[in-house]
Amino acid sequence: MDAAKNEQLTDLWSKFLKKRDAESREQVVLSYLYLVKYIAGRLSIYFKNYYELEDLESAGIPGLISAVDHFNPEKKVKFETYATIRIRGAIYDWIRSLSWVPRSIYTEARKIEEALAQLEQRLGRVPDDFETAEYLNITVAEYHNLLEKVAHVAVISLDDPQHDTKESLDIAAADTGADGVLNEIEAAEAKEALAEAITKLPERDQLVISLYYYEGLTLKEIGKVLEISESRVSQLHSRSLLRLRKLL
Repeated sequence: MDAAKNEQLTDLWSKFLKKRDAESREQVVLSYLYLVKYIAGRLSIYFKNYYELEDLESAGIPGLISAVDHFNPEKKVKFETYATIRIRGAIYDWIRSLSWVPRSIYTEARKIEEALAQLEQRLGRVPDDFETAEYLNITVAEYHNLLEKVAHVAVISLDDPQHDTKESLDIAAADTGADGVLNEIEAAEAKEALAEAITKLPERDQLVISLYYYEGLTLKEIGKVLEISESRVSQLHSRSLLRLRKLL
């Protein structure tokens, strides 16, 4: 963001925080609509067979509005970080409210979680796809298809309150309604736990998580970096999230 736009945003925030009126609120919200489009676009990778991009964007707007209303600029958290979690949460809440995911998909996701956990305990290391498929009594191809099938479940599930992502843990500290010290201590402890869990992933899985969540690359772009197909990246991403759920 250039200096002029940054100064304009600062002025908008100053006006809104002083007046808390509908007009200045709307101006702030409009200035961050690009976040909704960006987040909805990334999530559409997993939900493109079920929802239109425009529907995901519409679902995310209430999250942005909520972020503007509750953000506390005195906390040391960027608004973009805080708003991202609110927007993503609003989209997930909308998807959950439709209850379109068959119970069997959640069952399959839990089976994979359990298989990964049991095999790691037995082998003393992270199991490869062949070992996991054998444990599940299916072929490797069937296992890969299963990972893609449960991808959207893995993405939503890791954002449940009991499975905070590293990025989302700043939300308590930035919220004007948060109980400051206690929430910040809990967030710090959760961040530490997640960071430790990520180090237990295979090196390639760690790289996928890093490139997707911290560098902002798409699955297709990650595939080019790792010289593997977008489909394979999706499988690695799903497997990583399911394993993180179990570790947390």
